[in-house]
Amino acid sequence: MLKPGEILLLRLIRANNGKLNFCTLDRAAWRNGWRDLDERQVFDATYSLIDRGYVVAKGENPGMPNYWITDSGMKILQEFVENKL
Repeated sequence: MLKPGEILLLRLIRANNGKLNFCTLDRAAWRNGWRDLDERQVFDATYSLIDRGYVVAKGENPGMPNYWITDSGMKILQEFVENKL
C-alpha cells in the first residue's frame, strides 16, 4: 500500500521523468503540498519506492542521480487512481 507522500513522489517523478534529482524532488514535493516534510522523509520515501521497484535512480552523477518511474511504478499509480475513483 502506498502512503500519500509516496503517491505524490510517484506523480512528480512521472510528470518530470528523468528531470528530478533529490534536491529538485524535495522542493517539488514541498510546492505540491507535502508541507510537513523534512529531507529525511523524502529520502526514505524515495528509497522505499526504489527498493520496491517503482522508481529507478540513474545518471552521470552517482551522488545526485535523477529519478525515473518504472512500468511497475506506473501500474501501481494507475491502480491507486482507479481504486480512488
